Amino acid sequence: MCAFLKYSCKFVLVRKRYPMDQTWFNEYKVIKEKFDFSYKGYNIKNLIVGYLNFDYNATPIVRDVFKEFYNSCSFVDLPKAFDTKQNVLITYLIDRTDYRSLALTAQQYYPDSEVVNLSALPLKKISPFGWTFIKHFWFAVWMIYRRGIGKGVMSKLNFIALLIRILNQIKTMERAPVPQQIKRYVSFNSSYKEESLLTMYFNKHNVETITLQHGIFCDFKLMIPFDVINYENCIAQKMLCWGQSTVDFLTQHGFDASRLIVIGNLKYKDFKITSINQNFKKCLVLLGRQLYIGTNDKLLEVLKQYNKKHNNGIVFYIKKHPFVEDSFHAQYADVSSDMIFLGREHSVQEILKSDLVDFSISVNTTAYYESLALGKPCLRWTEEENEEFVGLDDKFENLEQLEDRIEKLRNISQDEILTEVKDVIRYIFNPNL
Repeated sequence: MCAFLKYSCKFVLVRKRYPMDQTWFNEYKVIKEKFDFSYKGYNIKNLIVGYLNFDYNATPIVRDVFKEFYNSCSFVDLPKAFDTKQNVLITYLIDRTDYRSLALTAQQYYPDSEVVNLSALPLKKISPFGWTFIKHFWFAVWMIYRRGIGKGVMSKLNFIALLIRILNQIKTMERAPVPQQIKRYVSFNSSYKEESLLTMYFNKHNVETITLQHGIFCDFKLMIPFDVINYENCIAQKMLCWGQSTVDFLTQHGFDASRLIVIGNLKYKDFKITSINQNFKKCLVLLGRQLYIGTNDKLLEVLKQYNKKHNNGIVFYIKKHPFVEDSFHAQYADVSSDMIFLGREHSVQEILKSDLVDFSISVNTTAYYESLALGKPCLRWTEEENEEFVGLDDKFENLEQLEDRIEKLRNISQDEILTEVKDVIRYIFNPNL
């Protein structure tokens, strides 16, 4: 435990060396506050947030504006999610295997529940010539221009279409009968899009609302990304937290501790860490999302250099973030250099649980902890480290440091590394380990 705490303190001190780019976040806050008004008891600023993941200085193209207007007439029919006989409704919005898995594991905590994939629900279509759409159109035009939202005509039109969509969704929700059988609503992420609306709907109708934790909450070093909405816009009454680290972070950022329930990461709740693999022959490389494309490439170049220097001493199995397009990083696929890209059909957990790999490398991803929880060391690429993760002394940003980290972790005693890994995982997402 001492080594872990010592490293944590050093980690916090390093943070002051990096300049923070808050440009996007500052503009985000300005736009959010301009949407601070209510419609039928729903504060629009909490519903608009999930759609604000774009460059506010860029001018939307005509095609995107038309698409937004189309979406304002055709959207997920959320009341269809109420067709359940269970007392607890659990939802997730993005159709990813790992997201579905986390939502399903919540049934361990709420057995009398049903899990609904919101993206699979039928669409609700309304006429752009109907009274509802016309009324919402003129209301949106008035609000966008009156509050000075958007920096040009195309930007204003885009916000108008987005606001119409939200207003139409609210109207659809309010027309639906309140589901009397649902006593508790659990969202994958109450901060995001349709799940924000469902959370506000159930809050309004006095149904307990809870949200899951699906990633690590942390401070940022270089810039504040869109992920900040996960706690900045958390509107559920309670959150199921992975570990004490979440409670510590959120209470420091203004959350009342009574809203936070520590239950552990349900996907890893029953795992026991009995040993740490120290072979370092087969590596799963967990690349960062779209934001980190540039630093991903730099890491892959270092790994290529490592194998060139060490006669292909390690097989690198490379897994892209689910949101990164296939065309990125393709130039590094090279069987002769043991640089092998994996497809999307297998989850990170499946790969880490298999014998395919014995350690991993991560780029700004909480999969770092998944690897540790499964007894496989994980090195962190920090050339453009943005997220402040608590962890071991396992960071590197060039070839020499990579060699040094591997050598040290190979030779550290099993008892010492096992103790440090358990301390980290216990604090982050398995308090009963």
